[in-house]
Amino acid sequence: MCLKKNEIKLQQLKGRTKILDLFENGKVFRSKKILIRLKKEEKLPFLAVAVAVSKKNFTRAVDRNYIKRQMRVALKKIEGDLCFSGACFVLYTGINLPKSNTLPSLMKELFKKMGD
Repeated sequence: MCLKKNEIKLQQLKGRTKILDLFENGKVFRSKKILIRLKKEEKLPFLAVAVAVSKKNFTRAVDRNYIKRQMRVALKKIEGDLCFSGACFVLYTGINLPKSNTLPSLMKELFKKMGD
């Protein structure tokens, strides 16, 4: 079921129980640099999202924060194209710093695959 554009709003994913439930019952979708764990819930009017970057690949906190900020901006750009609600955890698995213009296209492609 695809809702109308701009009906789905993004929120922060908060709470230990919600995150644990997402990891236990969510489905995993991958692209070359992004991993998304998703649990769809039709009754919610929003998509709760958390973003993360591995400390193993990026030891400097400055780099991790930069990537997380770029991922949040990319999510805001594709917010109008989302057609499902629920909870989502986005993990950057790449080794190099991403270019800011590549993340939105990668995320849009991956979210489109999840919607089908």
